[in-house]
Amino acid sequence: MTCNSGNVLAFLRVCRRLIWLVPLFFAPVSATGETAPDVFESSILPIIENKCVTCHGESAPQAELDLRAPASILKGGKSGPAVVPGSADRSLLLDKVVSGAMPPGDAALSREEVAAIRGWIDRLGQAEAALAHAGISEKDVLPIFLMRCVVCHGKRAQEGGLDLRTLAGRLRGGKSGPALVPGDPDASLLFQRIVREEMPPADLLFKYRVRPPSTGEVETVRRWIAAGALADPPHDPGQDSDRPLTDEDRQFWSFRSPESPPVPGVGQGALVRNPIDAFLLEKLEAHGLSFSPEADRLTLLRRAYLDLIGMPPTASQVRGYLADESPDAYERMIEELLDSPRYGERWAQHWLDVAGYADTEGIKHADHFRPQAWRYRDYVIRSLNRDKPYDRFLVEQLAGDELADYKKEVTPAVLELLAATGFLRLASDPTDSPSNASLAEKMDVIHDEIQVLGSSVMGLTMGCARCHDHKYDPISQKDYYRLSAVFQSAYDPYDWLDPTQRYLDVGDPKEIEETKRFNAPIREEIDQLESAWKTKTEPLRNQVLESRLAALPEALRQDLKALLKTPEDQRSTVQKYLQRRFQRTLKVTDRGLVRENEELKPQFEEYNKSLGELKKKLKPKPAVRALFDMGSEGSPTYVLRRGNAETIGERVYPGVPAVLRAGLPEYDPEIPSGRTDTTGYRLALARWLTHPDHPLTSRVLVNRVWMHHFGRGIVSTPADFGRTGARPSHPELLDWLATWFVDQDWSLKSLHRLMMTSTAYRQSSRRGLQGDADPEGHLWSRMSMRRMQAEVLYDSMLRATGRLDPEPFGPADAVEKMEDGEVIAQGTKNGWRRAIYTQKRRLMRMTFLDLFDAPQMAPNCTERISSNVAPQALQLMNGFLARKLSRHLAGRLVDAHPGRAEDQVRELYLRVLTRTPTPEEMQMTLESLSGLAEKWTRHLESEQDEAPRRTTAHWSALASVSHALLTSSEFSYID
Repeated sequence: MTCNSGNVLAFLRVCRRLIWLVPLFFAPVSATGETAPDVFESSILPIIENKCVTCHGESAPQAELDLRAPASILKGGKSGPAVVPGSADRSLLLDKVVSGAMPPGDAALSREEVAAIRGWIDRLGQAEAALAHAGISEKDVLPIFLMRCVVCHGKRAQEGGLDLRTLAGRLRGGKSGPALVPGDPDASLLFQRIVREEMPPADLLFKYRVRPPSTGEVETVRRWIAAGALADPPHDPGQDSDRPLTDEDRQFWSFRSPESPPVPGVGQGALVRNPIDAFLLEKLEAHGLSFSPEADRLTLLRRAYLDLIGMPPTASQVRGYLADESPDAYERMIEELLDSPRYGERWAQHWLDVAGYADTEGIKHADHFRPQAWRYRDYVIRSLNRDKPYDRFLVEQLAGDELADYKKEVTPAVLELLAATGFLRLASDPTDSPSNASLAEKMDVIHDEIQVLGSSVMGLTMGCARCHDHKYDPISQKDYYRLSAVFQSAYDPYDWLDPTQRYLDVGDPKEIEETKRFNAPIREEIDQLESAWKTKTEPLRNQVLESRLAALPEALRQDLKALLKTPEDQRSTVQKYLQRRFQRTLKVTDRGLVRENEELKPQFEEYNKSLGELKKKLKPKPAVRALFDMGSEGSPTYVLRRGNAETIGERVYPGVPAVLRAGLPEYDPEIPSGRTDTTGYRLALARWLTHPDHPLTSRVLVNRVWMHHFGRGIVSTPADFGRTGARPSHPELLDWLATWFVDQDWSLKSLHRLMMTSTAYRQSSRRGLQGDADPEGHLWSRMSMRRMQAEVLYDSMLRATGRLDPEPFGPADAVEKMEDGEVIAQGTKNGWRRAIYTQKRRLMRMTFLDLFDAPQMAPNCTERISSNVAPQALQLMNGFLARKLSRHLAGRLVDAHPGRAEDQVRELYLRVLTRTPTPEEMQMTLESLSGLAEKWTRHLESEQDEAPRRTTAHWSALASVSHALLTSSEFSYID
């Protein structure tokens, strides 16, 4: 028999594995002749059945711990193995029963029962130890290293030259030598450091937001090393198990690709302007109905303006439209609105809602500002104004950083791609604070981003599968974590970048230069102020430091003094340790200095105030708040049992929900050509989502646009196209629109044009014209009347009164709280900018927008509510904005038409209500003006006011009438 060296090595490896099975055939026998399993059956199992199986038996054992058999006890639960064979004192089970934590309540074990369990654990020998080691491999310990170690020994940091992400890295070790000795935990440097609680270092736990390993985790590492530190076999995608899909799952309407149905023929063909009308008329005629009469010209004008640009037409635009008697005047007006830069501002707000846009984090009591978030808002506005195809719009937001190599060249086009990834940076992220940066909170950030993607783009409640398989839709928990894995190459929970680190230090050269020039004199003042303070306090700092050092032993005191004299880059390993260990002693902060020198307090407060005021004047350094891939060696992703961040289950790989794969190309990540710093995961997802045959993407978008134009979606649950969502009222129309939209190169403006030029859109909103056959308007036998959304109402009031500052883009305008508690936007010299350019703070929200149902992002808003409550009326009557704007409008009307009350009233109606007053309204308004002017005159006389009384009284009276129209229902509703 001959063999080569390769065969010998293979044979020895097999032997190493088999040697652990030998004890299973030679189990020890107790002094009484009973084997360990016999002792369990006779002495231990009765105790467990009497005291423990209620919580740890067959039916959903708590913490996944089943105590009915030795094997399941050795396997343990989510806290790790329940016993350590041969060592009762190191066993979690005994610890729990001795302390009384188990069983809970009055069912505590007796001394005799505890002694029996202790004896059984101590007698557990090699057979049971082999059972404990059997099957354990790298997959069991890798999550522990990820959660506890890789922040210091991973991709971005490798302290001591040690990389613990791979088995090869652990075996290779670092500067101190190999970290592992397979088969011998006690000889393994890694295990020694863990047992001595030197890893993770106690003084770095808070800084790096990690926790020390639990007793169960330490035992798992010990068992793995003792078993030979075995690696996992290579991943075989074909072996992945999953929730089985049925034909019923696959045939559900929203999981099948849309197909364009034929346009139906209808009896009232003269009413059909485009296919939308034919699909709607088909159902209307089946109910004996038809469309309502067309709304009048001014109603359509106002409706179109408010829908497309979010503001009513000006008086001159009204006059121009009325003077245009050409047959295509309406269609040309739609084109003008679609070409308006104001179109992008209005429709960006719809997208920012579903994206979850906010300018602050808004976590608990903190509302940390995001100084660069506005760049994403501006990206959305510009993209919509250019009619960027929706598929490209999505790809850029999901993977803009993977579309261009921003590390080689930064151009305006590249900056735009990076800003687009702000879509994935909008969920609240508290992890810049160590107290809010646990692994669970990092996982929450990823979860929120998946929820935003699922509800805004896919129309699915993906978040329901975070803790278990979706109860209604065919989406497994593995599906959820496969999708999560797509994002974890950028959002790596085990190698986390907090919000302050997720900026790319890139910008437009012109903007960078302007910022430097603006900040230069301010920074000079700051440097002078800090230098003066440092010079003044230096002697006191030295005194405080000497006092602190004097309390230490002489030898240590001399070492610390030597440390302070050594440049940071020349310090030895011991000095670096001393620096960390005594950093609080060595660093004399301003506040620490003041605590020990009370007489400095007034001067410190004045210095701090001056410094703060100067820093507020600084413009932030140009940067992009982006999501960017962290490279091809991201941390692995696991199913989290019950969604618990520290209860790690089976490993999964990037992928998409199985039920949506049919008929689409495989999700197949490919690293972009020439790149080594990205995985291609998100780019592959973006291209999969925007495939023309994707069953959801185009359907969800056209339904959302329909909802904004017609008041309700064809699917009335725009964020849920699953089984618990509503079925489409007109499924053929939805599919026709979805396929037509893709055929039009995903053009949103084409979609607007189609919907707004239909007969259905031009209908009157009057109720009762066709009886009660369609009482809720679900068949669209009339147009729905809607109240303006908060931003539209705000912007419309500014525009109607001439106080709108049209300046676009740039940093958001700050908000401030007035003495009466109302939160308002800070104005500009020209008035106020549109609401979209005002800070969207989570905790200090603008009172006006808040009262009129502007959403609070948690994490996003897929459909706004419209409430009707008393505080809204009170805000319009007494709020700062309406009163201020009314007086300004009245003043401009007096200036434009001095002494001509009728002209003032006519212009007022045209500006505010987009129409002229009827004769009856004109008479009533003039009478009200006269009566109010008399009252204001008497008031001014009683106050002995120095202003011209008749002119001032008329101005104040006209302001009151303006206020009444601005706060009327006719102004705030879209007919």
